[in-house]
Amino acid sequence: TYVSIDLCNYVAHYTAHKQRIWWATHVTHHSSEHLNFTTSFRNSWTQYLKIVFFIPVWLLGIHPAIVFACYQLDLLYQFWIHTEMIPKLPRWLEYVFVTPSHHRVHHARNPQYIDKNFGTTFIIWDRLFGTFQEEIEKPVYGLTKPVKSYNVLYLNFHEWADIWRDLRQTKT
Repeated sequence: TYVSIDLCNYVAHYTAHKQRIWWATHVTHHSSEHLNFTTSFRNSWTQYLKIVFFIPVWLLGIHPAIVFACYQLDLLYQFWIHTEMIPKLPRWLEYVFVTPSHHRVHHARNPQYIDKNFGTTFIIWDRLFGTFQEEIEKPVYGLTKPVKSYNVLYLNFHEWADIWRDLRQTKT
């Protein structure tokens, strides 16, 4: 169940970086220009729309309490990887599990780091699907177009507002 949840999280996370509606549910998490433990709590109020990505796990017929427990454990794992304080870990661990080094890459806006390392517990998904990137140079955090605001409403809804504006302005 845990591996299935983690794979669904990979797919949801990958999609959230590739499709604009899903990005609007995730952009708040990436808006910080720092990476520390509090960044792990900086989530969008609309992130729960991504629940649809977990339907395959429910269809496996696993008891909902087990699915919920595994999801919570996967979420809990993600807390400790939001830091600059932990250096690279032993090679075997870095090969299988998402580590702070991998997640620093994910949160960086350096050109070679953008849209890399989507895994939540297992980095093996990124290795399998070609989205893995080793941490080579010091990451620069934040969005490629910084939001320049601490207003919680703006942080949560600026991308939704931009999508709405673009839809209204389109001719077709």
